[in-house]
Amino acid sequence: MTATRRRVSLMLTAACVALSAVAGCAAMSKPPTRPDLKAWPEIRSDFRLEPLRQRMHEYSITFAADVDLAATSIEQRATDATVRRNAMLWRVRAIPEMRKAGFRLEPIAALIDTWIFARQMDQLFSDDGGGAGAFGTFQPEAVAVARRLVTEMREIAGTIAVSPETTVAFERKYIAPWLDEHPLRDLTFVRESPIARFADQSRASGDLVQSVGSIAELAVSLSQQARIYAGDLPRQVRGEIDLMRTDILPPDSLASMQGDLHVSAAAADRIASTAEGMLPLALNERRIVLEEINRQREIVMAGVSAEEEHAVGTLVRSFALERTEMLRSFELQRLATLEWATGERREAVADLHREFAESIAALRGERAVVINDVRHIVDAVLLRVAIFLIAGVLLAPVVAHVYVWVWPRRRRKPGTTAGGSDVHG
Repeated sequence: MTATRRRVSLMLTAACVALSAVAGCAAMSKPPTRPDLKAWPEIRSDFRLEPLRQRMHEYSITFAADVDLAATSIEQRATDATVRRNAMLWRVRAIPEMRKAGFRLEPIAALIDTWIFARQMDQLFSDDGGGAGAFGTFQPEAVAVARRLVTEMREIAGTIAVSPETTVAFERKYIAPWLDEHPLRDLTFVRESPIARFADQSRASGDLVQSVGSIAELAVSLSQQARIYAGDLPRQVRGEIDLMRTDILPPDSLASMQGDLHVSAAAADRIASTAEGMLPLALNERRIVLEEINRQREIVMAGVSAEEEHAVGTLVRSFALERTEMLRSFELQRLATLEWATGERREAVADLHREFAESIAALRGERAVVINDVRHIVDAVLLRVAIFLIAGVLLAPVVAHVYVWVWPRRRRKPGTTAGGSDVHG
């Protein structure tokens, strides 16, 4: 038992360290967004996830306290061994099943699963259920507890419903059909979870981060659950051991064994009183008998301790499996987030590259247009200069001839001829 307790303590310490590490990474998480409630028209769009999650956790704790109190009371007062075993079975099996339903990550899924389980337990204890006569004369007490828990569940559902009418409609639409198809058969509370049927609505209403919230809120929730499980672990282990002891050693056999032990003790006392006046051989035989009795007692105690360690080891392995599944879920969520971020980055780089290529192509087109315009302007200017030079070359002799012809006439004086004689003389 010491080694088992040490392993349990190490597991709880490791879980607390892991939760602290997750809480330390909470600064990197994005704030939660509100889920899409198109698939749930009966639920108010302004309800908050965290209060609903807290209500489900408190309901799970209240459920465990009420069932434990009622079952323990019936077990202590009942005289029938079957009724006592049924009360113990109710306490040991119903409380873990309710915690599994109420501590789901998505509050709406926890609400539906818990509501269905409360209705299934009420139906099981009713007159037409499989456990109608499980508690004998104490049956009305179990029925009263089950119906009170169903009423509390409806009150919790009414806090997020649009109106009381929509609460009734929600129960008729989602709870009652599943209850009719999957009733509880006996007090083992073996049932099929309804979450698989509502997986499509859960996926349509948002991803896990949207429904659960930030990593910090998830770490706080898991820490609370770990504390509750750790606090109730000894009681649950004791209940499992008592149930196992009841199954291994029926009450009739236990009473017979106790009677045989009393007879053996009385016989041993008689033998001891007789042997006091006998020879040392008789004393030696008495010692041998007492040693055999002690050896048998040690064997019985060792068997009980081995069974107890086996039960505790099973619970510890179950807790380790749950922790492994939780870590694997965290790893899958992290990989999915990294894959999504890588895809977004690649799309952004591709868009930027495409826009940059389009800009370069536009600039090249504009440069070609400008170069063409400049080329046309230069060609026009050169053409004009060439025409001017050609005109100058062609017209230069004509201008010179005209100049020679016109310039001497302009320099002659009036009244003279070309030879310089006076026209009047």
